[in-house]
Amino acid sequence: MSQKKFLKAVDKVVNGLHQERAETQEMVKTFFKVLTKHLPKGKAPEDEEVQAAIEQLKDVHRMAGLLVFATLPGSVITLPAICALGKRYDIEFLPSAFRKEQEETKEP
Repeated sequence: MSQKKFLKAVDKVVNGLHQERAETQEMVKTFFKVLTKHLPKGKAPEDEEVQAAIEQLKDVHRMAGLLVFATLPGSVITLPAICALGKRYDIEFLPSAFRKEQEETKEP
């Protein structure tokens, strides 16, 4: 792998991590709203906010799983293999930030 490709791959990972962090912060805010809605004068979140927070919670679990595999020796081979296997059986291993980036690079 050339240095340019490696740096581009690292940049994609860093950008994806930044996006996941922002989405996770939004999820925490929404869940905080849910928890405080039972308090006096608490404002209930919108259904769309709750749904987005649930999806982000799924992404947190996906990210944790990927980090475990990323720390193992040979992760350069195992991570793409796991993702390819997941696609074959319609199982999503990548967090949404990484899926969005993949979809953007596929478009002409």
